[in-house]
Amino acid sequence: MIKAPRGDIGDSLFHLTRKRTVKPEATALDVLCEILSSGKIKGSNNSGFVKGHQTAACFTESPLSSLRYFAGLPDEDSKYELYGIAISKEQGFSNGARPALYLPDNEAEWIPDNQKWRHVRFEHGKVDWTHEREWRSKGDFDLSVLKGFYIVHWSVKEQETLKAKISPNISKLVRGYLPMEHLLKML
Repeated sequence: MIKAPRGDIGDSLFHLTRKRTVKPEATALDVLCEILSSGKIKGSNNSGFVKGHQTAACFTESPLSSLRYFAGLPDEDSKYELYGIAISKEQGFSNGARPALYLPDNEAEWIPDNQKWRHVRFEHGKVDWTHEREWRSKGDFDLSVLKGFYIVHWSVKEQETLKAKISPNISKLVRGYLPMEHLLKML
């Protein structure tokens, strides 16, 4: 059953980057360039918030119109910045991405070990990541298997830098660029 479009639910998944503060340090734009060069979104491990022994690439299903509230503007201190990749939910799902399971740790024992990468801790009033509307894909996420994707970035001025970093086999999959500096003025 396909439902009518809703303003609070988008048809896209966004993987947004953040600056890397461990060596080698990198800006959020640099991290996006690394993804475009390698063709892979590297999965986070359990040194972060991914549980179990698997790594997972993380996405948000926040609509484009809400990304401003999910990620910070360039001059703000925020977990994520407006740099990343946008794919359709259909492509994400077809390639293993699934909605996260928000549960208290003590209610998640039933999750099989090979699915723990989907579990996100939730403790009402104490620990709440539900605003991230997270989807995860086990392991690294390979962009080359997609039919196409969009590149999210801050300024039109960055497009040439991004184009120069994209590996040739990935560049043919780019459907467009989403310069958030301009889009946010229209949303």
